[in-house]
Amino acid sequence: MNVNEVRRRLWEQSKEQKANRESGRPLFPSNPYDKRSRQLMDLMHNPTWLREAAEKVLARSQGKAVGVDKVTVKQFQEKLDDHLEELRLELKRGTYQPKPVRQVLIPKANGKMRALGIPCLRDKIVQEAVRLALEPIFEVEFHEDSYGFRPNRSTHDAVFQCRFLMMQKFTWVVEGDIKACFDNISHKTILKVVREKVMDNKFLDLIERFLKAGVSIDGVVHPTEKGVPQGGVISPLLSNAVLNKLDWFLHEKGIYGRRQLQRNRRYGESNIRFVRYADDWCVFITRGSKQLAEMLRKEIAEFLLRETGLELSEEKTHITHIRDGFDFLGFRLFAGIGRNGKIVPKIKVGQKAIENFKRNVDREIRYVSTPVSIAARIHRASKVVLGWGQYFRIAHNYAKVAGRLDYHTFWSMVKAICKKLDISTAQCMKRFKAKGTIHYQGVEYLARLSNMSMTHDFTKPDPYTPDGIVEYEHDLEVDLPPKRSSEGIRPGIMDLKLAQLRKDEFRCRKCGKRVMTGTSQLDHIRPVKSFASYEAANSEDNLQTLCTDCHKEKNALERRKRKNASTI
Repeated sequence: MNVNEVRRRLWEQSKEQKANRESGRPLFPSNPYDKRSRQLMDLMHNPTWLREAAEKVLARSQGKAVGVDKVTVKQFQEKLDDHLEELRLELKRGTYQPKPVRQVLIPKANGKMRALGIPCLRDKIVQEAVRLALEPIFEVEFHEDSYGFRPNRSTHDAVFQCRFLMMQKFTWVVEGDIKACFDNISHKTILKVVREKVMDNKFLDLIERFLKAGVSIDGVVHPTEKGVPQGGVISPLLSNAVLNKLDWFLHEKGIYGRRQLQRNRRYGESNIRFVRYADDWCVFITRGSKQLAEMLRKEIAEFLLRETGLELSEEKTHITHIRDGFDFLGFRLFAGIGRNGKIVPKIKVGQKAIENFKRNVDREIRYVSTPVSIAARIHRASKVVLGWGQYFRIAHNYAKVAGRLDYHTFWSMVKAICKKLDISTAQCMKRFKAKGTIHYQGVEYLARLSNMSMTHDFTKPDPYTPDGIVEYEHDLEVDLPPKRSSEGIRPGIMDLKLAQLRKDEFRCRKCGKRVMTGTSQLDHIRPVKSFASYEAANSEDNLQTLCTDCHKEKNALERRKRKNASTI
């Protein structure tokens, strides 16, 4: 089976079904449910389809939190063929039952906690198989101005579209947010939306099982009567399918077409456009008043409650003028005065984003246990710096904000080093300052936001094509606990790694390739579990530097030996 070819056929069939549904006329009525996708359940237990889903999930789940069964990626891969065959037979016989998702609480920007539901690996694989089938079907239906959790689209595309609408003289903005969207979506509404595109009762039953699987809180399983778990693979797609109704409701409020727009401008009539990213959206109004915006907000609230059972968040839904500015996806957008004296739309870093950056950097540098090495703190803080900079570098005030935040990061690291080593600031500067930042033994350098230049290159998102399976933003995953991060950095292990790198002259001991910290692994020649303690395993004669390829090859060889030994 060619997975890409099957997805293309599903995409083309979905386009035919949409055209058939929209072609109905009183003289020639047609059944809108004709040409729906069928026999999707056969794909779920196809070996090739299931393996494709497994490869994507296992690659994405490295270093991520585990489900209620506590099976890690490494454990699942050791008997991958057996697990997939067992999963395939359960799906084929109809005996497959998803396990409850494990609830994990993470802090939100407003001080509250966000509840994420972490599925087991086996459930993630089945959900990915469902997503592979549903994505080309629903991409035909999704509106062009919807950007959240879709292939070839990102938060930057949504922000730039808002800026474009502000340039087109749209003045009033209804900044909306749905109250606990993922937690309150009606299961009945989800199944109704999927049923409009899919005619396969077994497949629909599989989706309903995921929705009703329950959530495990402190070991106690609670039933789920509504909502989709944040952290589930198919949750973003299902929520988009439901909120797509809101998109087309707002589309009908606007006027499109060149001639209609010209007539609209001539007579001074108002017009409406919108931008939506998941459950965050902005509705733009031109040649209108605040009263019109208030009426539209009321209509949106009534439509959501009637069609989806969702409610608008009163504290996050505002009506503002572009001169006053509004917040969207961490940015602050407003109409300011340009260099030539004209009013131009500007994108700035939001105040909450700045506060979150300081909090996250301090958490990786200062608010950690004492044994965590200086190199590990620099490494972790640099990840926060690089990720934040890559996201916010499209802001007009990025350079100004970057300088202030670099100052905060620098001195936060200095304070942490002084406290850990019990030295003065002057001693710290002499030993650890170089090239305008903090370093550790000339190998690990603290990243700086100022080294990343602002970029404002914007191109329209590429159209969706099912030929290639494109990864979209998936930020609803949570990492493993800090005691061992996705890179496998234990507290203090960076010191050992750097010492071994210098001892091996920054070369792989097996193949001799030149390596650095990011392209090498500190390897234990004999496994750690064969020693009485972790300290004993870290003796100099048991450590070596390997490049990532040699390290993977060594681990694969050891797994094969263990497997062969267990079968004897």
